[in-house]
Amino acid sequence: MSNLDILSRDFWKDNRRFADLFNTVLYDGKQVILPEKLMEADSNLSGSIQTKKKEDVFVERRADLIRKFAGDSEYAIFLLENQSHIHYGMPLRVMMYDALGYREECAKKKRENKKNAVYANRDEFLSGMRKEERIHPVFTLVVYYGEKPWDGPRRLKDMMVDMPKWMEKSFNDYPMNLLEIRSSEHTFQNEDVSRLVYMIQHIYRKQIEEMKKECADVYVKKDVIKLAGVITENEEIIRYAEEHKEEEVLNMCEATKQWEEEIGRRNTNNIINMMGVRKEGEESLAPEEAIERLKTEGEAKGKAKGILEGRENEKIEIAEKMKAEGFDNALIEKLTGILLH
Repeated sequence: MSNLDILSRDFWKDNRRFADLFNTVLYDGKQVILPEKLMEADSNLSGSIQTKKKEDVFVERRADLIRKFAGDSEYAIFLLENQSHIHYGMPLRVMMYDALGYREECAKKKRENKKNAVYANRDEFLSGMRKEERIHPVFTLVVYYGEKPWDGPRRLKDMMVDMPKWMEKSFNDYPMNLLEIRSSEHTFQNEDVSRLVYMIQHIYRKQIEEMKKECADVYVKKDVIKLAGVITENEEIIRYAEEHKEEEVLNMCEATKQWEEEIGRRNTNNIINMMGVRKEGEESLAPEEAIERLKTEGEAKGKAKGILEGRENEKIEIAEKMKAEGFDNALIEKLTGILLH
């Protein structure tokens, strides 16, 4: 089991987070699933399916997290499936999970009926279930954490070849519930869930300045910070969480400070490489040394007016490229000497 699987499962084990996730995504924020009424359920959905040749085909599947909720109905099953990558067969996979849940409950009822011999007629005996027996609904929610947009199917029909209209009318479709965190516009009421989604989105979009302005005095639980770092594969944020493992809450702005510094170093290196200051075999040349060399070269070449003008034109061109790439204005001015305002 990967680190992401363990951390995400532990995060959603909190019934308040779990309830808010399903209430927000499936029920438009209505507080219909109550955290205090959620109960643990067996995550093993494995079962055997008998073929026409009377051979048992064993299907093994363990859900990421399952909760049983007894509310307005007798009870319902809510299943959470974590996805870090796009799965192009996901609707079929979800349909199988749900079917295994239904099949297991039916199989349990059949075993009990056979043991107690409670059949009223031949039809009940052959089916193994009594006419009045009912099973409980299963709701599966797929949470996708990836940075790439989900371009996979969202319902069973999306996996099918093109069908004529007359055929579509009789096709039994199976839509799946999907939360794509990178682009979600849901308003979560649980603070931990809201902060997690906020961090993931802003890290993917590299919106450091926005985070600094909005989260200067915001403290979040350590597991929120660490999970956001693991999901986005952000080594600096993961390192920050591990360095402060004794603390229960961490400052969100401080957690992204090392990441901001690393981005600054990468940007500086990219710019220096664009300018061609580093020579072959000088990959380890520090940015400060490279900048100083650039200044020295500029002064030396500046003795010749034509060369100096060429250098200025080159700086302007680089500044324009950096601006188009979204670099910070202050950084552009510092490295090129071109004033942007």
